[in-house]
Amino acid sequence: MYEEILKIVEQIPVVDSHEHLAIPSSYTAPREPIALLLRGYFPSDLLSAGMSPKELQTLQNDEVSTEEKWPIFRKYWVKTEHTAYAREVKHTLRIYGEETLNLESLKRLSQKMNRLTGDRIVEFLDSLNIKAALVDILGSLDTLKRLLKGEVKLPECYKPLIPLPIFHEPVRSFYNIQSIAEVAGRTVTCLDEFLEAVKEIFKRLKECGVVGVKDQSAYYRRIDFNLSRRNEAERLFNKCLRDPNNSLGWPEAKPLDDFLFHQYMRYARELNLPVQIHTGHMAGIRNRVDKANAVYFVRVLELHQDVNFDLFHGNWPYMGDLLFIAKNYPNVYINLCWVNIIDPVYSVELLERAVVTIPHKKINGFGGDYFAPEILPAHLSQARENIARALSNLVSRGWISKTEALNLAADWLYNNPNELFKLGLKPYSP
Repeated sequence: MYEEILKIVEQIPVVDSHEHLAIPSSYTAPREPIALLLRGYFPSDLLSAGMSPKELQTLQNDEVSTEEKWPIFRKYWVKTEHTAYAREVKHTLRIYGEETLNLESLKRLSQKMNRLTGDRIVEFLDSLNIKAALVDILGSLDTLKRLLKGEVKLPECYKPLIPLPIFHEPVRSFYNIQSIAEVAGRTVTCLDEFLEAVKEIFKRLKECGVVGVKDQSAYYRRIDFNLSRRNEAERLFNKCLRDPNNSLGWPEAKPLDDFLFHQYMRYARELNLPVQIHTGHMAGIRNRVDKANAVYFVRVLELHQDVNFDLFHGNWPYMGDLLFIAKNYPNVYINLCWVNIIDPVYSVELLERAVVTIPHKKINGFGGDYFAPEILPAHLSQARENIARALSNLVSRGWISKTEALNLAADWLYNNPNELFKLGLKPYSP
C-alpha cells in the first residue's frame, strides 16, 4: 500500500509553504561538492557531534579543495550518518547517481553538480513540480525599498512575505526607528507617526504581491506577546526619540515589542494576510526551544480571531500542544515545513494524529526552509515519503480509503496552502 500511494504522491504538484530562496539574479551556487552538501541543515549535526566552528568553515569554503576537506568530513560523517539530516545528504548524492559517500564519489560529483543561477533556478523548481513557493526573501530594509521602487524583480512562482521582525525587534533606538520610517519616505516624531509609516509600508507591499506575514521572534524571545499598556509602550518609544544616544535593552524593550506585534496583527487582519509563526525547533545548535513552544502563543490566537495563523515546523518537539491548539482554534493551521527532515518519525506520527484530531484542510504538508535550491529535491522526497507513510498506515487501519488518502495528500501538498494564501492556482485532484 505504501509504495502504491507514494507513486501517486510523487506526481502531485506542490505549493512550497516556506522558503528563504535568494533572488535568482543574486544567487551564488556552490562550486565544490562538500560545500554543496552542507548547504542544508546537516552542519548542525556535525557541530553536535563535536566539529569545531573553524572546521565547519573550512568544509563550507568553496576555495578549499575536496581532497583537503575529506579527512575532516569523514571523521564526523561516521558519527552522524544515520540522522535525518544525513539522509538528506545521501539522497542528494543519489540524485547525481552516487550511492556511496567517499572521496571518489565526491570527485565525480564535482563534475555533475547543477550550478544554478538566474532563470535556471525557476526551471529547477518547475522540474520538481513546485508551482509556487512562499519566500521569506525581503529580510532587509534595503531589499524592501528596492522592491517598492520596482528595482527587485521576483519570478512569478515566488510569493513573498512581509518580514515582521524587522518592524518590531530593532525598534530600540532612534536610528532604527527612523530607518524603518524612511522606507515609507518619512521621518517620525511620535509613536502614532511610526505606526502610520509601517501601515503604509504593509499596504504598499501587498500591492507588490506579498501573500502573508512571517515572524520568527522565537529565536530571540519567548513568543508570549502580552497586551502592553499603550502608555508604557509609548514611554519606551519616546525614550529612543528623546535622545539618539538612548537605546533599549532586553527585557526592557518587551512591552514595546509586544505592543507593536499586536498592532501589526491588526494590520494583517485589515489587509487579509495570513501570518506564519516560527514555533518549535530553531536552526543551529544550543538556544532554548521551550520559548518557541506554540503554547505561549495562545494569547495572540485567542485575541486575534480574525487572523489566520500558520504555525511552523510541527512545533517540534511539542506535538501534543500543537494538536490541541489546531483542534481548538479555528484560525490555526499547522505547517510541516522543515520538520519533515528534522524528525521524519515525528512527522509521520503528527500527520496520522492530525487526521484523526483536526480538520484536514488545516494542514500544510511541505516547506523546504532553504536558502539553497540544490538541496530541495532531497527534502521534498522525504516529505512525500512521510506523507505516503502516514496515509498508508491510516488506510491499513481502515480509517480512510485509498482514494481519500490521495485526496488528503493533494490537499496537504497543494490545495490547502493555495487556498490559505489565496494564490489563485487551479485546484488539483489526483
